Amino acid sequence: MKCPFCNKKMAAKKDPYHYTESGLDNVFLHTDVYKCDCGETIADIPNIYGLHELIAKALVKKESMLMPKEIKFLRKKMYLKAKELADMLGVTKVTVSRWENGAENIGIANDKLIRFIYAQMFQEKCKEIVEFIDNVREINPTARRKRIIIPKKDIKGAVCYF
Repeated sequence: MKCPFCNKKMAAKKDPYHYTESGLDNVFLHTDVYKCDCGETIADIPNIYGLHELIAKALVKKESMLMPKEIKFLRKKMYLKAKELADMLGVTKVTVSRWENGAENIGIANDKLIRFIYAQMFQEKCKEIVEFIDNVREINPTARRKRIIIPKKDIKGAVCYF
């Protein structure tokens, strides 16, 4: 692969790629990463739509509370405006904005509701998520935040993985 900026040949590395393009800080991909001497880095991500579904699935199933950027990621993945999500949850648009920028804690009930809304919107694809949410009795608000690691085989797979 040639660098789009300096036109030199880029070397492939097997390093985990920190996928900040998702808007999240804790997503790492195990995929081919091409690096150039000029400093440019390009990750091999052939199926971004499918990747974002995997990330959303991981967020919905995680044991700790949703972080502000994760709330925003799920809202956008559901193609909802902040006002639309606020109306579904019975809160104001300002409240959703405060959750997404970290100014206000979401609370366990609304955290679960967002996960459930996502699962219901994509129910045909996400039966295991619905089952997970139905069986969750408690989301641990003090659980340690974990990295979301997506293996290379899943990145290159079909559009929907669940």
